Amino acid sequence: WYQRRVRGAQRRDRIFVNINVMQCPRDFKLNVENKKITFSGKNAQNNTEYVLDLDLFGEIIKEKYKMLATDRSVQLCLTRVEEGEYWPRLLETKTKCHFLRTDFDKWKDEDETDDEDESANWENMMNNMNIGGTELGSEDEVADSDDDDLPDLEDDKDMEKLE
Repeated sequence: WYQRRVRGAQRRDRIFVNINVMQCPRDFKLNVENKKITFSGKNAQNNTEYVLDLDLFGEIIKEKYKMLATDRSVQLCLTRVEEGEYWPRLLETKTKCHFLRTDFDKWKDEDETDDEDESANWENMMNNMNIGGTELGSEDEVADSDDDDLPDLEDDKDMEKLE
């Protein structure tokens, strides 16, 4: 088994966890408990098995998590039981975990304030993504920039004038 790289960030009311899994099929197993997250799945290409157990520092509401799964990662938005100060760390253990990194894409200092409602942004992002795999339209309807006409090359006579 192989532990995948995990990135995490937090807010006063929620925790973000991003599990990087390359080419992991949709039949992975994810279990979210009050203080624990477990993940397992196999890489579709080379059959490598990924296993992850995270014992969280604090409690989350297991029924209120949101998930976005792609072929590259599984992103989780977990709602904390108690809103308030940031946890001192993501995991219960004080030991440094080599696979765990800070997700600076979602990182925000505890004293930063933002008028934007991030949970609404998270839901909008998930709603706008093509999660169901539906096609946007037929090939005739979708314009491709590669189909644009290219300008003609300069005529050789113009080149002779320059010489």
